[in-house]
Amino acid sequence: MRTIAWLFVVLLASPVYADVTKLVNEGTALHDSGRYDEAIAKFKAALEEDPSSILASYELALTYQAKGDTAQCVAILEPLARTKNKFQAALHAVLGNCYDIGGDPQRAIATYRKGLKIDGKDTQLLYNLAVTLAARGDYDEARKLLKQELALVPTHRSGHYLLGQIFEAQNFRIPAALSFLRFLSLEPVSDRAKDAAARAIALLGAGIEVKDKGNVNITIDSNPRKEEGDYSGVEMMMAFAGTVQLLPENENKSEFEKKLAHVSKALAMIVEAQGPKRDYTSQHVIPFFRTLYDKELLDAFAAAAISSLWFEGSAEWSLANPEAIHKYAQFIGGTK
Repeated sequence: MRTIAWLFVVLLASPVYADVTKLVNEGTALHDSGRYDEAIAKFKAALEEDPSSILASYELALTYQAKGDTAQCVAILEPLARTKNKFQAALHAVLGNCYDIGGDPQRAIATYRKGLKIDGKDTQLLYNLAVTLAARGDYDEARKLLKQELALVPTHRSGHYLLGQIFEAQNFRIPAALSFLRFLSLEPVSDRAKDAAARAIALLGAGIEVKDKGNVNITIDSNPRKEEGDYSGVEMMMAFAGTVQLLPENENKSEFEKKLAHVSKALAMIVEAQGPKRDYTSQHVIPFFRTLYDKELLDAFAAAAISSLWFEGSAEWSLANPEAIHKYAQFIGGTK
């Protein structure tokens, strides 16, 4: 994530920076194509034109980070981060990354915290600190930071994916499933999407054990964690709803149709059961699914969400439902 890409607007306003901006733009394009050494040469040329260019220094440090040369990244950013300027928070975010990648997570954490004292709403700092804390097992603070970050940037895919993992690790079943599904609305096709879809399906179907035909055990947690909202009633309804796909009248349906119906019905139950609540999931995630529910797009969403798993019957469903797919694609294209 390029946290200060918007600097170009500021810099372009002054003709003094025209040559520097041109060199930085060229370097950025080279960086994005993986030609790091050539990008570094461009950024250094920009700094020869204007040694005080924070943008050129930032991009140079970012390229050294991408190249794996964290020592150079740190050498460039440490003095800039100590100097009071309007981009201090963004510089702390990249400097912290370089410390973390370089094997010094404690210093990275301290750097992110310094940056957040400068700007407590810097989303990259919030996310980066959450990532580092989660890697060290500090899930409570990481969860809190991700909720702050996603409230500010609700379309950040990696934020939803990591929050889903943390919710799942801490046994917040419904918030975890919904975080994974919200991620899938933004990234339906990727290796991460396969993982998120499998996790979401497992979470929605938790507590259902099929022993043999006509013999199903349902286990419900009698004392679920409620710090992230009380979803115990929904969990009970979902457990029984999950057995519907096992009924004789559904035996001839494809695996894709069964999974689609399970996800769609579970989301409908969650939306219908929600009154005014104050937890993060109710305020920031469920409204997205409520909109899908109101627009009758839950089936199309569910189809897209589980598409990366390639269940038997997925192609047939897609061919039979082009209008639903088109309507969903139009909706989701306007929300990103």
